[in-house]
Amino acid sequence: MIQDRLSDVLGELSRTLVVAYQIPHALERLCAQLTGMLPVSGCWAVIMDELDGELRFAAASDPVGRRLAALHGELGEGPCLEAARTSERVLVADLGAPDAVERFPLFAAQAVAGGVSAVYSFPLRNVDQHVGSIGLFNIAPAELDQLDVELAQLLADLTTASIAGAHYYQQASGLAAGAEQHLADAAVLEQAKGRLSVQLGVQVDGALDYLQGYVLASGGNLLEAAKQVTAGDLRLRRTADGTITRG
Repeated sequence: MIQDRLSDVLGELSRTLVVAYQIPHALERLCAQLTGMLPVSGCWAVIMDELDGELRFAAASDPVGRRLAALHGELGEGPCLEAARTSERVLVADLGAPDAVERFPLFAAQAVAGGVSAVYSFPLRNVDQHVGSIGLFNIAPAELDQLDVELAQLLADLTTASIAGAHYYQQASGLAAGAEQHLADAAVLEQAKGRLSVQLGVQVDGALDYLQGYVLASGGNLLEAAKQVTAGDLRLRRTADGTITRG
């Protein structure tokens, strides 16, 4: 039943779109499932590059889908490119029809020559992002009924949410890693302050100022010097004129 297949797709998205490097594999699975659920011959997915706005191939159900994805980049036109940039569906039931040829003259000619007669493109988008698009194709001219259109768009929207979640996860992971490193560095500095207060005979709160002065004079790195102090590889002493040198 289509409800069971839809449940499988949603489960696949929730399990696999966790980190960014898994997105192409998940989109490949989505293409395969969409091809099985809807009355289409195949599917492909493209992601919009954040830097230059160009579409990058992400997945396809077969070589025909891969070729259709490539045509958008080669020709600079096509339903998926328009869907990705405008966030609107582009449904072309007959690529040989005059309006389709007028709208996508280069793409329509190449697609028909490759045995494709219909293309249906759905944007991968949310309120803030144009992520890319999903394309479906048929080897014979055909309309998608409204239920199929709405189902395809639903899955495209859910895919977008999962991709955005993957990027947010990556960002959060990076922030967490940075915070963890910051805490580790702070712990090293605290340990170094304790050792220096003993070595130099100064208050703990001011011990780090002496280390910083030593680092500035010697051209070193504060954190690396603190690690050396903590490990016992660096001992400092104050000379008669107050200069801090190696002890």
